[in-house]
Order: sequence, then C-alpha cells, then structure tokens
Amino acid sequence: MVKKGLWIVVILALLVSVPSLVERVQVEQQNRSYEVVMPYEQFAQWPDMLEGTLDAGQALAELRENGLTSISIEPLTISDLVEDGVFERIQRSEIEHDHPEARGELPENNGQFVKLLEKDSEYIDLVEEVYNNHYAIMTEEGILPNLLQVSFHAYEDDAYLFLPYEVSLNAMPVGFDREALQLINDAGLRIIPRFPNHFMNIHNENHYVYDMLTMLVEDFGAEALSFTGNDVVGADNPEELRTFARKTKELGLAIVTIDFNDQRGMSAFLRVGDLEENVVRLFSMTLGKGREATYAEEVEKALRGYKERNIRMLYVNPVTNFPSGMETYHHPGEAMTGYTYTLEMLALLTNQLGEDQAGTAQPFQSFSQPFFITLLVLAGTVAFLSLTGFALHRYLGVLAAVGALGLSALTLLQVDAALKGLALLTAISGAVYAGLAVDRIKNWKHLIGQYALSAAIALTGAWLVIALLYGPTFIMKVDEFRGVKVLAAVPVLVVGFVLFASFLKKLMNEPVRYWHVAIMGLVAGVLAFYVWRTGNAAMTLPYELEFRYWLESVLYVRPRTSEFLVGFPLFVLGLYLRMKNDKVAPLFITLGMLGFASMVGTFTHLHTALLVSLIRTGYGLVFGFLIGLVLIFVYRLIRRYVYPEVRKRWLG
Repeated sequence: MVKKGLWIVVILALLVSVPSLVERVQVEQQNRSYEVVMPYEQFAQWPDMLEGTLDAGQALAELRENGLTSISIEPLTISDLVEDGVFERIQRSEIEHDHPEARGELPENNGQFVKLLEKDSEYIDLVEEVYNNHYAIMTEEGILPNLLQVSFHAYEDDAYLFLPYEVSLNAMPVGFDREALQLINDAGLRIIPRFPNHFMNIHNENHYVYDMLTMLVEDFGAEALSFTGNDVVGADNPEELRTFARKTKELGLAIVTIDFNDQRGMSAFLRVGDLEENVVRLFSMTLGKGREATYAEEVEKALRGYKERNIRMLYVNPVTNFPSGMETYHHPGEAMTGYTYTLEMLALLTNQLGEDQAGTAQPFQSFSQPFFITLLVLAGTVAFLSLTGFALHRYLGVLAAVGALGLSALTLLQVDAALKGLALLTAISGAVYAGLAVDRIKNWKHLIGQYALSAAIALTGAWLVIALLYGPTFIMKVDEFRGVKVLAAVPVLVVGFVLFASFLKKLMNEPVRYWHVAIMGLVAGVLAFYVWRTGNAAMTLPYELEFRYWLESVLYVRPRTSEFLVGFPLFVLGLYLRMKNDKVAPLFITLGMLGFASMVGTFTHLHTALLVSLIRTGYGLVFGFLIGLVLIFVYRLIRRYVYPEVRKRWLG
C-alpha cells in the first residue's frame, strides 16, 4: 500500500507539471532567429590587403548578401592608433633634439609623449577627453594628489600630446573607430561591441566607458555586448563588476556568452546585474588560413549547436579562432582565398539554417512555474526517491524519504546546493530504479513489458529533474545540472552490487586469485573509460565522428552511442537471459545501466532543446531494442552451434 501511495504522488507530480514542460517547448520553438557575426578586426584585412580590388563597402555588401547579419568590434587603444599611423610614440629627448626651444617647457613628470601625425584626426580630442576623465576620477578617488591633464605642445610644424603618468599604453581603450561604426551601420549590419577587461576605476559612474556604451546604443542601435579574452569587464574587482553590470542592464544590452569558453567573472556579472535571463549563447567557428577547405566541418558544428544546444549567435572567424591571437594574411592571394571561402561558408550556413530565420539573436522568453506545482514536483521527487530506496531495502526507503524531505525544505528556502543535490539524486534514482525493477521474465511479452517499464521509470526520473531545474537560465546554460560523471557511474555500481551481492559475499571468503584481479581491473577500466568519455570534450574512437555525422544527416538528431549500441542492446540480452534462467543475466542487466544512465543524462543537459532530447531518446530505445534482438539471435547461434563444438574440444 505504501508503494502504491508513493506512485500516486509521483504520477500526480508528473501530470501537474505537464503544462510546465509544454511551456518550455513553446519557448524554445518560438525563439528560432539566429545571428551570424564576424569580427571587424579580421574583416579589415581584406580591404587593406586587396586595395584597388575590393573596398570595404563592397565587401560588407557581399558578406551581407551571403548571410552575414552583424559585425563585432573592439575599442581602439593608443597602440592601435600608433599602428594605424595616427600617432607616433616619442621621447622627450627626441623632441628637444628636433626643437631646442622646447627645453624647459616640456613637462618633467613621468608620462608618455605622442607625436600627432594626423593633426586633424578626431582621435586627438577623444584621447584628451578620455585621459582627462581618467585623471579626474583618480583625483576624486584620492589616487592622485593633484588634478592632472593632457597637455598639447606645438613647435613649428610638429605637434605633440603629453599623457601624464600614462599606464597600460598597449591595452587601455580610448574609444571606437567612428568611421568603422558608420561603415558597418550604412551596410545594414548590426554592431556588437566587444569589451576587454582593461578599464580602470569603472566603479565610478562618471567613467568614460559608460558614455561609450550609451553612444553605441543610442547612435548605432547596439543590442548585445560581448567580452574579449577570458575575463568579463571588472572580473578582478567586485565593485567595478557590479557597477558595469548595472549600467549594462540599464541600457538594455543582452550579454553574449561563449560556448566552451567560461569567461572568468561571467556568473557573478550576470547575477549581480540581474542579467541571468538576458543572455544569448554564441558558438565560434574558424575558417583558418590554409585550412579553408574544412569549413564544412565548422558549419556542421554550428548547425548542431543551433539545433541541439539552443545557440542563437554564430561567430565566423575568417582567420583565427577567438579569443586567441589573430593571424594575418601575408599577400593578396591569401586574402582573396580567405574572402572567397568565407562567402561560401556564410552561404552554406544560411542555406542550412534558412534565410527566413536570419536576424537578431534574442534571449529566450522568461518562464516559470506556479508555486503549487513546485510543491507537488518536490513531493513527487520525495516519493520517487523513497521508492528507489525501498527497492534496495525498507530502511533505505525511510532514510531516502527523510533526506529528500530535508533537501526539499532547503530548496524552498532557495538553497541552490540543495536543489542541485536533489536533482542529482533524482537522476541517479531514475537509472538505478530502472535496473532494480527487473523481475522474473516469463515470456517475450514480459520481456517487452519489462523493457518498456524500465524505460518509463528512467524517464520519470528525467521528467522530475526537468521540472525541478526549471527556467530560462537552465536552457541558456547560465545555470546547469551538476554531477554528469557521477550519474554515469553510480547506477552501474549500485545495480551491479545488488545483482551480484550473493556472488560478492561468496567471493569475499575466497582467496584472491590473479584472474580475479584481472577481471576486476578490466571492469573498472571499462567503467572509467566510459565515465571519462562523458561530456562534450571527451575523446572519440576512430571513425566515431564520421559515424555520428552520418547518423545526424539521416536522422536529424543522432541517438547516443552508449544507449543504442551498448546499454540498451545489452539490457535486452540480459532480459532474454533472465527469461532463460542463465546465470550470466545479471552481468548484462548491469551493463545495460550504461544505457539508462545515459538516457537520464540526456535530459540533464538542460541547454539542449527538450524535443531534441525526446527524439534522441526515442531513437535510442527503438534502435537499442532492435540491436538487442540481433544480439539475442547471435547468442542463440553461438549457443546452438559454436558452444557445443568448443565444449567438445575443451573436454576431449
């Protein structure tokens, strides 16, 4: 009666959470627009290298026609202006050598002189304004005892600026290239600023960086902000990070996060700025000088990110993968080759994704579930964990219920660790209970029913995890499920221990032999390799990637290898052997837990679209069962024809 009551609670929790899951699917399906971005710093090499053949406006127009929607751009530093021929660094002694009348007039304190090579450049006033703002804030903060200012010095036809106590000459941003901004804007492309973590004293609200941000939003319609390198702005200073995040929020800018590049300070930045739901995920692709012919592989990765990981911003690097350093073209032939391949890459990407969905990447719509549904989901989770405990031992059922109630109470008090812990235990329970539920198999009808029952139990655990970890922060990977590798390993260990308990008890009373150690080492090694392979950056076997790509091209979404080729077929074979009362049945049922752990793990990747996970799991279950039937057929052939011959020769 207790178990029936617990199952009623679980089923009630599943039913009331159906609208929540439907809402999540609707949110994911409604946000289909994607944005294709390119860095201006890499783009600028083409008109520079192909001067007279390809101008910047023409290049931007062609890129836009082939699918480019946006350009990212970084602020300039004085070093950039020196490299562009606007300024020239110069020493006091050099000025005094060329202009003896300057002796005694030039400032004596520490600083940097720059010679103005373009005297009518707009950057002269910009540099003066930025550095004077810098000095004013330093004086206000008590860093400088007296207010300093940029000074202008002219002798004959030469003019110079003096920057007192100049620091970070190579890195301190002074502003954006207004001509480049206007060029991008005139081409009908959107602008995405990229900011480095090289600003000083940005906790001061009068800092010039906030004028820069306001200009980008009001004059050029910027809607998103990204960061260069491995840090967000203010990552080293909580007060600076808080102020910059708040200003970003006030301007309504979305924050770009980079897939596979967890920038330092990003989580804190989003949290303190209340920006966790105002995020767009980016996937970076590399064309690469000398590797252009492989661009189709990069496009495949981008398509997978869009379709499977809710990525809506696709970043095309014509030369080098950002955020690492940038390569350069060495001659016009290289530049033209890169440009041509980039056009092809953009066209292929756009054709695959659909031109009608190209536009501006937007954060996913906010969604949440009512409090009473959360309560019922927690109740269902407690009941489900209790059922798993009872399947092991009645005392464990009581212990699981008490522990789950405690974690649920802490979850209602918004203790994040309790919520994540409860979700991990629920995911593990789903896979473990799927194996423990295996009973006597009388016939083929029972076998199919048991396979479906185990799958349903595992899916119940996955369903509860989805309902527990609910909201846009999870589908944008701002927050995520913790413990994927633990989930991969524990179900196999627990179910294996239960099914082999009597064997292990007997083994403990036996002297340890070398073959015992060898088998245990082999099993441990296989399990360790499987756990190590979990995750996006895992090692793949030879030809495995090619096989995956083929499956995706045929099925749209590929089932997981550990499910349809390993776990589920071995589980089906184990059920068949259980039906035949074969002593090795527990081994294959235990190995089958690899499939159920992977299946539950599929749904814990909350940044994957829910429909994609459902399709993937459906494929895995169907193909896994069919391949399991093939294994049964092979087993019967071996049992009937091969085993008797081997046994005869072994004994004779």
